[in-house]
Amino acid sequence: ASIAHEIRNPITAAKSLVQQMGEDPGGVDQVEYARVAVEELERVERSISHLLRFAREEDQQVRSVVMEDVLESALETFRDRAARSDIRFVRQYDAKGRLQGDPEQLRRVAINLIGNAVDSLEGAGVARREVRVSLGENLAGSEVWIRIADSGPGIDDEVRDRLFDPFVTSREEGTGLGLALCRKIVDEHGGTIEFESTAAESAAFVLTFPKDRSSTGREARHRSRAGGAGGSS
Repeated sequence: ASIAHEIRNPITAAKSLVQQMGEDPGGVDQVEYARVAVEELERVERSISHLLRFAREEDQQVRSVVMEDVLESALETFRDRAARSDIRFVRQYDAKGRLQGDPEQLRRVAINLIGNAVDSLEGAGVARREVRVSLGENLAGSEVWIRIADSGPGIDDEVRDRLFDPFVTSREEGTGLGLALCRKIVDEHGGTIEFESTAAESAAFVLTFPKDRSSTGREARHRSRAGGAGGSS
């Protein structure tokens, strides 16, 4: 029912606008009608695209991934938009975040979460517009964690418990599939994704992934060589 609603409503609106254009071809509102109709059809296109991506089983192109690079690539996507809206990106990287995964799928997750944070801050009546992106490892060195948080107005209470369910959204133009797709990708990488809220950060998403074990060995060998070089001087 939810996806039918997402598709039927904008199609009905676009159809009504086109009918009005046909009834009064020379009307002064034709350009505005056409613009709104195109926006409604683009909304349908987004819904269908997200639905197909959510339903499709994609082959993972697994390789060693540096999550610092993935996060930087995602942040770069929103650099100009953030600047126009006076949104500040704050980075705190305590590790490179090496793991085994599909870099494009992981980038898709980062873009979705950062994009949601930017969306919440645009036009928000808050004194501080900030998206904080943190990256690190747990004390055991077995997991990579990522935290993406914003200082926006937060998420409505009625949708918090269902955030990762398909077709659940608090935004009028949202499809409700972005976070569901994020969870699907994270699950397929053996990770976790959780939502939390604090007094300083209205919305934060915390992700964990198994660390690339081969990178642990490389780092240990690097430290060993560095220590040996230091001892011989």
